[in-house]
Amino acid sequence: MSQRTYAPSTSTFAEDPDRYRKDGLHPLVIGDIINNGRYRIMHKLGSGSFATIWLCRDTSEHRYVSVKVLSGESSLDCKEIQILEAITTTTVAHKGREFVVQLLDHFVIDGPNGKHWCLVTKVAGSRLERKPGLPYNSLEWPRVASLQVAEALAFLHTLGIAHGDCYTSNVLFQLQYFDEWSEEEVYACMGQPNKHPVRRLDGQPRGGNAPEYTVDPGDVVALEQRLPTDKIILIDLGAAFYHGEDLDHIWTPAPHSAPEIVFGGDLTYQVDKWAFGCLLYELCADHTLVKLLFGWNNDAMKDQVAMLGKPPSALWKNWEARDKYFHPDGTPKEAQGRRLKVKPLPLKQRVMNLDKPLSERDYGTGDEAPLPPHLQDLYDLLEGIITYDAKARLSFDEILSHPFFSGARTPKI
Repeated sequence: MSQRTYAPSTSTFAEDPDRYRKDGLHPLVIGDIINNGRYRIMHKLGSGSFATIWLCRDTSEHRYVSVKVLSGESSLDCKEIQILEAITTTTVAHKGREFVVQLLDHFVIDGPNGKHWCLVTKVAGSRLERKPGLPYNSLEWPRVASLQVAEALAFLHTLGIAHGDCYTSNVLFQLQYFDEWSEEEVYACMGQPNKHPVRRLDGQPRGGNAPEYTVDPGDVVALEQRLPTDKIILIDLGAAFYHGEDLDHIWTPAPHSAPEIVFGGDLTYQVDKWAFGCLLYELCADHTLVKLLFGWNNDAMKDQVAMLGKPPSALWKNWEARDKYFHPDGTPKEAQGRRLKVKPLPLKQRVMNLDKPLSERDYGTGDEAPLPPHLQDLYDLLEGIITYDAKARLSFDEILSHPFFSGARTPKI
């Protein structure tokens, strides 16, 4: 592990100051003006390993925008830019277009840590999650929300683009128009920027590679409560790829990763369908379809086998740890030492559990009783998506026309 340059942040919400280094993040603070005076930094919206995201005032168009500043590690022939431009400029008419992020502007900053792409988009709200207060067995809102995600993915796939990282953190709520708000109104809603000074551990002057301070994200939830909609937007095309690309990895989080990702198989655009099925179940159940104890691919493989049984040999042979948990036929072994026994929990039982409070959901076999009518359509849809055979997964046209979505209407702003 390399030696630290800067003291760790006192905040768990701000980025690590050590990310400000050569080819790392670009130093910005509140009030900075970028792109020849056009965008003024007002607040932090978020940060990640490879970018910071800022609420800015577009002084040319008199509107609020989100500006994502990529790290210097992102090449200037960045595929994300190419894909966003293709999405924004296409003449293809598709309903799902309104649910996919559109590029308003893009430019490059040449800073002390390298050259950084800046992506300008509309401001969005918080991540997609099941609304608090919904009855545990209510499917109507999850139906409407997931329909929009399916429309968004269908639009991308019409363009020959796979998202590659579709899960709830990359689906945000859209906001109503608020460009007429004064900056004082924005701060009154989101809170004043909470700043954390950056200092070097060796006591030397900070220098220009890091900002004077880091900033906690503003209260986007409060902004969303003032500007509520049920309309979503699919964001972050950083892991997107074109159909037919030869891939050696996909960075989808393990709970949403298709079997071909976690076991090691042919990586294709079909991974988006599995990820959509996981997202759909998560909105209905208020927890992930695939359960992980420690967040590792190993846990994902165990639970996929617990749900679907033994995978095809092309996947099964790639899992070196399989013999610790399963017999050759895919049935679980008894636990040994500190290892936990895998309990079978078929997909049907996971759907059946949605009719019970969280505290009463159990294992079973999934065959004890028929599903109630309101869960049967959901199970039929998931069964067509959550399958080891990537080529057998339903197309997005088949997903959108499935009876589960019958009568559902996407909302308008």
